[in-house]
Amino acid sequence: MLNLIRSFVLALCLMWAPTARTADDVAAVVASTGHAEWTEGNRIELIVDPQQAWQARLDLISRAKHHIFVSAFSWHNDPFGVEFAERLAEVVADRRRENPDFIAYCMIDSSAMGLFNRYSRTFKELRNAGAVIIGFNPSMGTATAVYDGRLHDKMIIVDGRWALVSGRNVAEEYYDPLEWWFDAGVSVEGPAVQVLQMNFLKAWASAIDLAKTGRFFWPEEKIRQRIRTLWRTGRFPGGDSPLERYMTSEFFPPSDGSGGGVKALVLYDNPFVSRRAASTDVLIELVARAEHELDLMTPFPNMPDELVSEIELAAARGVAVRLFVNGPEAAIRGGPFLLSGLPTVIRLIDVGAEVWAWSGDGEFHSELEETGCSPPTMPPMAVHGKVARIDDELTMVHSSNFNIRSTYYNTEAGLVMMDRRLNQELKALLDRLISLHDLEIACEDGLAGITVEHVVHRLTVDDIPDLERKLGKKQGFLDSMAVVW
Repeated sequence: MLNLIRSFVLALCLMWAPTARTADDVAAVVASTGHAEWTEGNRIELIVDPQQAWQARLDLISRAKHHIFVSAFSWHNDPFGVEFAERLAEVVADRRRENPDFIAYCMIDSSAMGLFNRYSRTFKELRNAGAVIIGFNPSMGTATAVYDGRLHDKMIIVDGRWALVSGRNVAEEYYDPLEWWFDAGVSVEGPAVQVLQMNFLKAWASAIDLAKTGRFFWPEEKIRQRIRTLWRTGRFPGGDSPLERYMTSEFFPPSDGSGGGVKALVLYDNPFVSRRAASTDVLIELVARAEHELDLMTPFPNMPDELVSEIELAAARGVAVRLFVNGPEAAIRGGPFLLSGLPTVIRLIDVGAEVWAWSGDGEFHSELEETGCSPPTMPPMAVHGKVARIDDELTMVHSSNFNIRSTYYNTEAGLVMMDRRLNQELKALLDRLISLHDLEIACEDGLAGITVEHVVHRLTVDDIPDLERKLGKKQGFLDSMAVVW
């Protein structure tokens, strides 16, 4: 009965489906909905390979002459987390010997700061080198100044000229070629970098303000209004501007004309500034205007109902929809985190969307240990990418999972790009992902290769009964706690 009702509603909605739009119309809708402006003349490259992503980070910080800004949800005490801290400390110490005004800011979500501070030797060296490290929205006991807003964006910005934006934190699962999560990011050079930087600086000033002890005793709306005023005017109520010192050509250098030809718009979400993420609403508008193809990847597909409904409508009007998620074998977080995404998966399978579930073939790693096979690289263990591709020109690369928590509770950063090359590059990459089966993995040391049979499979209507059985009667509970997942 529910399926019949849903089909009837979809048929009704199709009567008012958006008509074809010009590129200028779509660009105007994205700018209006995203509360942002398009920038022209950017050089942007897509980065997916884990080793390339890691090297890009090391290369970027080594280019710094004036400042480095880093944001991340988490920073682990593993080989990659330690090495990045050590390399950053070396760069900071070296630059500050040449220029005492060189600064490095690292902003980490406060939920990870306890771990960050616990590894005292490595991170003490980073602080001793001159880096300033703060936690976003810290807690006092179990309370935070403004509910449970979390910093979830991942950016590195250098000298106001170059940036990396992605879904990658500072941890080995993003960079180890043998045990990595598929993720996507972009390197950026051009005017979009300064937009990213301004958002970072506003978030930095907000984080410092939130950490003041007195804020814990203020009414939440007073704190929100204070941060909204900063975001809108560059000043706190009363006129104090924590941004003024950065408004120089050293922080925001004039363009040297070396950019590229990519048109890009920065989407930055802050839950203290807006109750709902503009990035989610931009994606909803783009899906509503999709004419031919829609690709969407997220590790946590418990999306807002408005987004799922627009994807259903897109599929119903003939758009080729593909959703890329993790299956239970590759789930980054199991239990309710996995189950909360099943209603979305079931709904989209039901309307004919292609839903591709990553399995990662985790058992393959035990075979590697048994045989002594040591391949140079492996297929990803899971998908962690947050990307959207609409028709043949629009691409979104983001830190947002496009889920309920990202929509209401997290800071997020990403870009929408109007560029056919990047769009088709992502399409080819996703095409290759779903073709991965019966892979022959070469071993070093003259050992015979090993075959990986299945790392991804398409879910069909035949899988719906099993998915519904797993979901059981838990949907009410999962929906009531949706912001947690």
